[in-house]
Amino acid sequence: MIGPAKSRIVYEPLGVVLIIGSWNFPLYTTLGPLIHAIAAGNCAIVKPSEISANTSNMMKKFVMRQLDIQCYVVVEGQVEVAKALTSKKFDMICFTGSTEKGKLVAASAAKNLVPCLLELGGKSPSIIDESADLEYACKKISFGRYFNSGQICIAPDYTFVHVSKMGKFMETMKRCMLEQWKDGTNLADMGRVTNDFHHNRLCDLLKDH
Repeated sequence: MIGPAKSRIVYEPLGVVLIIGSWNFPLYTTLGPLIHAIAAGNCAIVKPSEISANTSNMMKKFVMRQLDIQCYVVVEGQVEVAKALTSKKFDMICFTGSTEKGKLVAASAAKNLVPCLLELGGKSPSIIDESADLEYACKKISFGRYFNSGQICIAPDYTFVHVSKMGKFMETMKRCMLEQWKDGTNLADMGRVTNDFHHNRLCDLLKDH
């Protein structure tokens, strides 16, 4: 169509990618994007979440031991470090976290026209209509709500239930939750809330109930 000229696709690395991970899945949201960055031929700087400090420290030691530190570096630090990094002229920023923080990352990157990949949290409502299989639905909702101690962006926040299903839904939901945790006998197998701040936040939610 463009003869005598020719066209072709040439795959080239972007350059240096900044990867900012989240605290609730500290390995998945950092090493996952890092693998893709390496496969595409890029160098990368990884900034794990300061909230999951033990995992962050372990990751830094792993990268220093296993990868070329001239190409791949883990940078630890508090929020100020993340702010300083996002103000630099990277070739791409890959961020996983809250919508609030994502807006700040995008705004900072925009000053240098740096493209961003943003994986942000949101709302995950469940809807129970008249045709719903309550046994199936409640097991799914219970699993999604308590997976990783509820520290996951796709955990159901709330449920819309048809009035005709309300009583049965509450009954089935309670039973499914008790079955999932075996009436509390297997709580030792459950993951922990990541820090005191989030623990206290959850305790405050329970005060009204």
